[in-house]
Amino acid sequence: MIKFPDNFLWGGAVSNVQAEGAWLTDGKGLNVYDTQEITFESGQTVIDSSELASNHYYQYHEDIKLMKEMGFTAYRFSVVWSRIHPLGDDEEPNEAGLHYYENMVDCLIAAGIEPVVSLVHFDMPDNLAKKHNGFYNKKVIDLYIKHVGIVVERLKTKVKYWITYNEMNLAPFHPGLVAGARRPENVEPAVFFKTIVHNTQLAHARAVLTIKSAIPHAKVSGMTNCPWVVPATSAPEDVLASHIRNTYHLWLTFDVMTSGKYPSYYLKFLENRGIEAAFDGLDEIKQASEKLDYLSISYYQTNTIRGVKNENVVAMEDAIIFNQSVEISETLSATEWGWAIDPLGFRTVLSALYQRYQKPIFIVENGIALLETPDENQFVSDDTRIQYHRDHLQSVYQAIQHDGVEIIGYLAWSPIDFLSSHKEMRKRYGFIRIDTTPDENGLLRRTPKKSWYWYQSVINSNGEQLDEA
Repeated sequence: MIKFPDNFLWGGAVSNVQAEGAWLTDGKGLNVYDTQEITFESGQTVIDSSELASNHYYQYHEDIKLMKEMGFTAYRFSVVWSRIHPLGDDEEPNEAGLHYYENMVDCLIAAGIEPVVSLVHFDMPDNLAKKHNGFYNKKVIDLYIKHVGIVVERLKTKVKYWITYNEMNLAPFHPGLVAGARRPENVEPAVFFKTIVHNTQLAHARAVLTIKSAIPHAKVSGMTNCPWVVPATSAPEDVLASHIRNTYHLWLTFDVMTSGKYPSYYLKFLENRGIEAAFDGLDEIKQASEKLDYLSISYYQTNTIRGVKNENVVAMEDAIIFNQSVEISETLSATEWGWAIDPLGFRTVLSALYQRYQKPIFIVENGIALLETPDENQFVSDDTRIQYHRDHLQSVYQAIQHDGVEIIGYLAWSPIDFLSSHKEMRKRYGFIRIDTTPDENGLLRRTPKKSWYWYQSVINSNGEQLDEA
């Protein structure tokens, strides 16, 4: 019989910059999500505006009420940087923004839901990206820490769980959205990689120290996406390619974050490319590693990779790290967006992370995007979503029960529909359907889907319902 630990946290997660709308309301400034240049995803024909999104800014009370009814005990949301500091280098914070998030936290606490706060999630003020090139410039680290300090001071008596930086390992590979940065034309990819990796590690470390200084009992983590790859075949070059890809797309971020130093393989990476291995702030990175309480992750898919043939080892490694595309295994099904569905891979990732780092893991994103057609009452029968979460939760349970992995909780992506990272509302992740046409009061209708009722039963049974077909 499946039964999760008694203190297991059940809930969901959103990126507020993708859900709130109200993009210039109450003093908010534009951020890198608002202004990004979109490359269309599969089947995408329009860009949906973040001016409205899910109207979460005005309807979060309604959304939290539905989360409470679902049985949530934890909810992860992000404090939009440009709502607190519209330009990023403002002398004073925007009080309306601070007031908004404090009210949201109060609403969660009143509902018996543990707030989990992310401090940067695709929401760097656009001004910092344009003026300073984001986290490529160390000046932005100082501005980020000023922002963190103000948010923490405001919420320190109310929030226990903090996440410093969303999907930090993606910053060198998707720098515009994740780090507010672009690679200058005269800078080689490996040099840019080194700069972004170090600056985001330093930003994370200083955020950890800022939080712990203000709230010694706080639970603080960094976060990575888990872009897990396996060899396309048993060929040795494919096995090596998967090792290299995982090392630099996943392990490196947590290796530094947990040990407080740069590993020998990375120092060799720099040496072999003629890049000086000089780093400032290593003492802060080390101190932060000793104060890290848990690791938070997002997981969506597993892919395969093929080896690159090149007698020049450095060129081969660079091709795998920076250029090589990944594939969907022919043994796996995929979503309409071509994301492989691999719940057993989830168990593998969880076990590998725990064995390597021996720190509790908080799953703060896992979900599936679907094209949905509601009935005349806006009800959606999303059996595919139910199956996806059932299978992935069974793998979470197996990781706990059979691999000894300590897992804090499972926060599904997501309670409500909202804009994807590519700004399309037809790509839906939520247990609650959000209509896209405002009513006469400017509100968007919320309708629980079939999965809402299913997840409610899973939470209420502490996972026992997963045994049912």
